[in-house]
Amino acid sequence: MQEYRIRTARMELIASSAVLLKAELRSSGYLSVLLNAVVMDGWPPETWKLAAEEFMARIEKHPGLAGWLNWYWVLVEGDRRTLIGSGGFTGAPFNGEAMVGYAVLKPYQGRGYGSEAVSALANWAFARPGVQRIVAETNHTNKKSIRLLEKCGFEYAGKGFERDTIRYVMPKEKWLLSIK
Repeated sequence: MQEYRIRTARMELIASSAVLLKAELRSSGYLSVLLNAVVMDGWPPETWKLAAEEFMARIEKHPGLAGWLNWYWVLVEGDRRTLIGSGGFTGAPFNGEAMVGYAVLKPYQGRGYGSEAVSALANWAFARPGVQRIVAETNHTNKKSIRLLEKCGFEYAGKGFERDTIRYVMPKEKWLLSIK
């Protein structure tokens, strides 16, 4: 199975696997060893807890989903590595569209880590065949999430599918123009 890692200016993003997800569900100590990173109290973020078991079942059944589900966001500061967030996609692209989601632990919010990671994930996804746009949905009152999406170049696209959510879109053409 392919193992994906992305290095950004301040982080290493590590695509989840069945092994990593099992370790996380078992204990933060196992996850810490496998990621070679400190796993802080408060892990996992609330929004991630609900998805971990579902993602584990999906990736065990379909190992080719590696990279199209969760990624662990490890902050690298010299020799110190700390798990500060997670995010990724809800599954393989469908009709040219990949949906992204993310969560950063509270002590690390507001420092640009989310936009750094989401930008890196967008680069990774757009490098894959068939991806024409990346979408995200967030609660209409979540100003931090909206700011992150707009900072990354996503554009407002109307109401989301779930109640009280709004949708943002990044077309591949716009992304290509932004990286030139």
